[in-house]
Amino acid sequence: MSRKAFQSLLERYLKGNCTQEEQETVCRWYDLLDSDVDLNLSELEFTELEDRLWDKINQETQSNDDKKKGRSTVIKPSGKFYLSAAAAVALFIVGSIWIYTRLKCNPVEPTFISKKEHLVTRIDNPNDEPLEISLPDSSHVKLFKGAELSYATRFDKREVSLTGNALFNVQANSSNPFEVFHQGMITRVLGTCFKIQSDKDSGKDEVIVYTGKVQVIRSAKNNLVRRIIETPKTLNLTMNQRAVLEEQKDSFSETLVEKPIPVETKRTLLEEVVFKEIRLADLANKLADVYHIDIKVAPEASKITFRGDLSNMELFDQLDLVCNVTETNYHILGKTIEIQ
Repeated sequence: MSRKAFQSLLERYLKGNCTQEEQETVCRWYDLLDSDVDLNLSELEFTELEDRLWDKINQETQSNDDKKKGRSTVIKPSGKFYLSAAAAVALFIVGSIWIYTRLKCNPVEPTFISKKEHLVTRIDNPNDEPLEISLPDSSHVKLFKGAELSYATRFDKREVSLTGNALFNVQANSSNPFEVFHQGMITRVLGTCFKIQSDKDSGKDEVIVYTGKVQVIRSAKNNLVRRIIETPKTLNLTMNQRAVLEEQKDSFSETLVEKPIPVETKRTLLEEVVFKEIRLADLANKLADVYHIDIKVAPEASKITFRGDLSNMELFDQLDLVCNVTETNYHILGKTIEIQ
């Protein structure tokens, strides 16, 4: 059976379209996953595994009468039987390696938890004031009230587990990405500043990026079938963008932060911004440059001009004023703002 055929079988199982025989096949695979069989086998171990499977096949070919009489009879298999046995062994080996690889690519918890390491550092913050934490790699975390952070005391692999809200300022290391396992997401970065916040009342979890680049992956949690057959959805975020996960709505989307901040080197450009007359298309380009956000103007509105003072205002306040003066509207479409 090819990988494509095997994946098709699992998809049919997930949708409830399997035959009884196919359902039993999938169940046997899950039983194998829960066994002590190491899927990373050497050539010698493959041979031993083949012998073990052959013994089981040989035992199952004994007649019911022989079992009842307590006799142990070895039946000489035919050539077709040998081929069937060899095919079963090959399917088991290839399928096991494929499943192992898929599970490896779709983790649901940090390595130090899955390997059950004993030396784990756990820090919680029961106080109202944020708790400043310095990690072994010189990254910094601001842990807010009620949050808990866990990581391997020997911080070789930069992985942490988070419950609650925290602000991260990650030390850059291109050869060793930093990963945060939190709620139903995994946030992977090389070096940046971002915030993770969870709202239990609304059931909404967010990753907010202030600087750098962040990759946010939706975790399959403990859904084994999804981990095997699905490729997890991934969002790539930059400054002033955020990922929003709403488990109850089964929604995982990307959009802009509620209060975009200007690029540090261009912050002074907002201190005195008075326009006597500027086309909306040109104004959009200036604001896009300051906030590192994609701001577009519909063709029919690009030549409309704006006059006014945008000094010391936040982006969405500026857009409200611009649209009010020019009798236009703006809409947020994912990570883009469009003025119409």
